[in-house]
Amino acid sequence: MKILITSDIHNDIKSLEKVLKEHPDIDFHLDAGDSNLSLGELEKRRIISVKGNTDFFSKLPVERVLEFEGKKILLVHGHSLKVKRGKNLLYSVANSFKVDYCVFGHTHKQEIEDIRGIIFVNPGSLLDGRYAIYENDKFKLYELKR
Repeated sequence: MKILITSDIHNDIKSLEKVLKEHPDIDFHLDAGDSNLSLGELEKRRIISVKGNTDFFSKLPVERVLEFEGKKILLVHGHSLKVKRGKNLLYSVANSFKVDYCVFGHTHKQEIEDIRGIIFVNPGSLLDGRYAIYENDKFKLYELKR
């Protein structure tokens, strides 16, 4: 199974199209918010997303807990959990859901970090050409060639 992970697309359809062209074999696409795409566009592209701080009129949920091949994933933008100040609140929420992975965005900074057994992944901002792929129980960070 191959999962594309994005965040902070900010309506950059060109970068999204480039990523999809580079990875035509993805099974799922998770987005950690601030896509600024309409619900129709998200549905058309089969993107599972959450509401970010710039998704003003979106009716998306603020968080989702998903399960793929027996692994639980918390998908959240992170602004309401103050991720720019650290991951304490984010960890508390992820731990309360007993997830294996937590995918978040908001900071635009790519990172993968294991905190007390939970893997935290920020794919960075697709607006800046950054994204991640989950495959074979591993996350890998990518940057589009411009």
